[in-house]
Amino acid sequence: MTARAVPACALALIKRFEGLHDGDKKTPNILEPEADPIGIYTVGWGYALFDKGKPVRDRETAYRIWRARWPGGMTRIEADLLLTQVAQQVCDRIMRLLPGRTPTDAQLGAMVSLAYNIGVGEIGGAPDFADSTVRRKYLAGDLVGAAEAFGSWKYAGGKVLQGLVNRREAERAVFLGKA
Repeated sequence: MTARAVPACALALIKRFEGLHDGDKKTPNILEPEADPIGIYTVGWGYALFDKGKPVRDRETAYRIWRARWPGGMTRIEADLLLTQVAQQVCDRIMRLLPGRTPTDAQLGAMVSLAYNIGVGEIGGAPDFADSTVRRKYLAGDLVGAAEAFGSWKYAGGKVLQGLVNRREAERAVFLGKA
């Protein structure tokens, strides 16, 4: 299978809704880890930090990992590069999960944005894109049902977050070619 480039709409959605994370605004040109709304430390464009396969929730561990990976600190250029690399990995994994289907750039872009946020995963694993209703309905040819299913991914930490409601609505609109 020929690799698909990450659609520009995916990167635009991710940047719009993740924002550029910087835990210390006093250090110009260096992006430091910052806790997201449910306490997971991220850096750059919402890149979640992991330790031993689990999301990092304490500041000390986040800074240890960050310093090891970016000894001079993460710059905006590095954040942009990391986003492009990770989004391409997400895109590649999504395409493998959609055998025999060729999504439009808008559909793929919306799915990449969703999966960047919730995880791509593997079929039968933790709740993520691989086992999502978005994917199942898309594979079944139910594009309206797939678009509506974006809205079910509005919870974080067991709570509905307005930012996720807004993001899912934007992803749905892009998926349907209405944005």
